[in-house]
Amino acid sequence: MERSSRSVTIEVMPDARLSKNRLRSTHWQTLSKLSKKAREDAFILALVEKPDDWETPARATVEITQYHARTPLDYEGLACQAAAYLDGMVDAGILLDDSPAVVVRYEMAHQKVKTVAESRITITVKPVDEHIGVEHGD
Repeated sequence: MERSSRSVTIEVMPDARLSKNRLRSTHWQTLSKLSKKAREDAFILALVEKPDDWETPARATVEITQYHARTPLDYEGLACQAAAYLDGMVDAGILLDDSPAVVVRYEMAHQKVKTVAESRITITVKPVDEHIGVEHGD
């Protein structure tokens, strides 16, 4: 994974029970444990991927990409699966918060892969220069 002081990317293989459609059929205690583990995993991954010169930005963009071999999640499902991981990135100091006051743009995308073993989600945080608009900051 590319390490740049201009972005931090983590790559995860989330448990399907964290998706929006599976939330209804999964016991709340199980969901609590899965969310806690996802948050802790993201915290560790973010610390590993965080460049030494990383300064937690006041504003940032978040890009979430699902690499899927079968049917992709809808955008609400993808956001739901990524939520605990994004919280872990906040815990690691990659973001101040995941609120609209800090995250000025939130993008989601899908990319087809050949095998289920290649399925994953990437979450990238990019700081936004305060003097440059969101559209021109990258």
